[in-house]
Amino acid sequence: MKRRNFLKGVLYGTGGTIAVMGGFGTFNRRDPLKAEAIGEDVETTVFSSCEMCRNQCPISVKVKDGKVSKIDGHPDDAAFGGVICARGNAGPSLLYDPQRIKKPMIRTGERGEGKFKEVSWDEAYTYIADNLYKVKDEYGGEAIALASRKGPHDWFFRSIGKALGSPNVFSHEATCPMARTVALDTTFGNEAFAADYGNAKYIISIGRNWFEGIHVAQARAVSKALSNGAKLVVLDPRFSVTASKGEWLPIKATTDMAFVMAMANVMIQEKLYDEAFISQYTEGFDKWAEEVKDKTPDWAEKETGISKEKIIEISREFAAAKPKAILDFGWRTGYATNDYQLRRAIMIVNMMIGNLEVPGGYYRTKPASFLKDFPDQAAYAKGLGNVKQPSFPTPTKSRIDGTGVKGTLGQIIPTYDGAVGQIVESIITEKPYPIKAWLVHRFNPYISITGSPRVLEAFKKLDLLVTCDVYMTDTAYYSDVVLPECTYLERYEPIFDMSGLTPKYVIRQPAVPLVYPDTKPYWQIYKELGEKMGLGDYFQFKDMEDFITQQLTATGLTLANMKEIGVWTPPGMKAFYVRANDAQASLDNVLGNKSKKIEIFSQEVEEAAKQGVPKYVSHPQPEEGKFRFVQGKVAVHTNAGTANIPILNELMSTNSLWMNTVSCTKLGLNDGDDIVISSGEYEQKGKLKMTEGIRPDTVFCYHGFGRISPELKRAFGKGINDNYLIPNEVGEIGNTVTSTTFVTVRKA
Repeated sequence: MKRRNFLKGVLYGTGGTIAVMGGFGTFNRRDPLKAEAIGEDVETTVFSSCEMCRNQCPISVKVKDGKVSKIDGHPDDAAFGGVICARGNAGPSLLYDPQRIKKPMIRTGERGEGKFKEVSWDEAYTYIADNLYKVKDEYGGEAIALASRKGPHDWFFRSIGKALGSPNVFSHEATCPMARTVALDTTFGNEAFAADYGNAKYIISIGRNWFEGIHVAQARAVSKALSNGAKLVVLDPRFSVTASKGEWLPIKATTDMAFVMAMANVMIQEKLYDEAFISQYTEGFDKWAEEVKDKTPDWAEKETGISKEKIIEISREFAAAKPKAILDFGWRTGYATNDYQLRRAIMIVNMMIGNLEVPGGYYRTKPASFLKDFPDQAAYAKGLGNVKQPSFPTPTKSRIDGTGVKGTLGQIIPTYDGAVGQIVESIITEKPYPIKAWLVHRFNPYISITGSPRVLEAFKKLDLLVTCDVYMTDTAYYSDVVLPECTYLERYEPIFDMSGLTPKYVIRQPAVPLVYPDTKPYWQIYKELGEKMGLGDYFQFKDMEDFITQQLTATGLTLANMKEIGVWTPPGMKAFYVRANDAQASLDNVLGNKSKKIEIFSQEVEEAAKQGVPKYVSHPQPEEGKFRFVQGKVAVHTNAGTANIPILNELMSTNSLWMNTVSCTKLGLNDGDDIVISSGEYEQKGKLKMTEGIRPDTVFCYHGFGRISPELKRAFGKGINDNYLIPNEVGEIGNTVTSTTFVTVRKA
């Protein structure tokens, strides 16, 4: 059998897989860990959730002869429709990959030399504990930083840092959606808002690419809207897959706010906005109206490159579809230094059509804790319980990124997330004080944080770098200790609250026993490390089954229930929109700010940035001979996480640089040429893709390639690392800045 066909067999479960059917046509749900005793021809189904990206899609895992043979979407989850993406299908390819890390390792050579020795878990824990306490004793707990991809592991991973007195605990969010988070927090008082794409009649995307940066439920919802006749408008310098599904407006990068403000100008001048909604639910609209008074379509045409006629047309169509229209608030939101103000402007324009808490607009997610304030909804669900922990020590110093400091931009940076790029700067400059130890969980700063050469410089200056991952990533390759985590298909995790328009609880449970016996689930790793360090009081649970039981006690559900069904939503509950049947219903429980108003003028932003309403900032445009360098996601990979997974690497092993045909001709370049991309100090080599599908002043590549760890044997040395060329600029609210770098391109 050819390798490609073998991998497809592993991936898709081809070759005569038989599903045993139980009552009413449901799959037989026997315990997968006992499957071998049942018989060779029996296929069992385990309900769990995916981790091939951070979206945690509910899945149905098929197990035959003790091995995972196929993964589908959960058949009973309406939002996901029983389907998953290519990455989710590739779970078995990760699970059985011989290139996974199999044992704990401690570095024996120079940092980055790649020399390690395998050790026992106790040796690894002892090494980490001794060196963390050494750093704490000499520099204080604040000299220890932690960073991870945001997820359910945070409770366990962060407990180590917080117990040591470190304030410097970070998520990866600054490299992805944090500007949107800040916009929601400062406008509505919380970030828990989502878009009801499936019921929308008009959708405008500003760089959002649902069909390549895939969230399955959202991609299905957008597809549903399009099937029902909705119009899709896409503002993007590049002709993405999403742009191919609607009307493409090839806007100049970093000028999106000009387009948004011009929309507001048209809607105000022509009285197309919902005056009753604005009057009842918002404050500060007069200041916004003043701010956009001179932001006319004529002005915006010069800024954006989109004709004034088109801007007026889109504005009128959007307003005419109210309230079932969505100007999308984005996902990876770090285009420019002030991207959070773009996201605030987007939400203000949405509020101008009154599309909050109605079908086809935006809504506050509806966990059980939200429903308790609505007597007719409260009985449907009870919230998850918390596993108790003693109080953590109060840090003696403030955070390195200034988060929480009143009167500065740090005031509006989410404390939970922080400005993760600042870790690199504080290691190198030792300002505001030194960072000497860095613990990293399922996060690859070398690829994910801008300024890859500077990230390497920071690694080399550390006293201790610890990475927990499934592969020897680029960051792991430079670490002192590497801890092998098992995959999501081999472990239990805490119950996820995935509430949308109704409450929803989802389980992750093992489908098969550990493939590599010396790997461990993260919760066990950090519990055992904590106990080794004398911090066991922060981990008051026996195992993950006990942890889950403590979570579920208050809900009336049990672990056995969740294992059987995989996904729980309240029986009989319908999608809940607060204003669906009453356009003047109170939003006091929806809004989390003191004013109980949608703050178009934000006093908090005024205090932090002296910009209570969004103000337009004109960013430089590339001069002749240079190109704006932008990046994006591809459907078969997840950021820094999947380049080495066998089947996904086979589907796409490298990237290329997109350049407009006219620009290629000027430079004497042809499709497929070997090229050198230079941002001045740094260069990357790659292949050229000549296309009409990008602006002539812009070049583009997919993110996540250009790996430097030789242990990533499939991905090593292939493709362009976009973040190698982009400086590590920390934006106004701690966000990375991905779209303000200019490059030159020449034939190699």
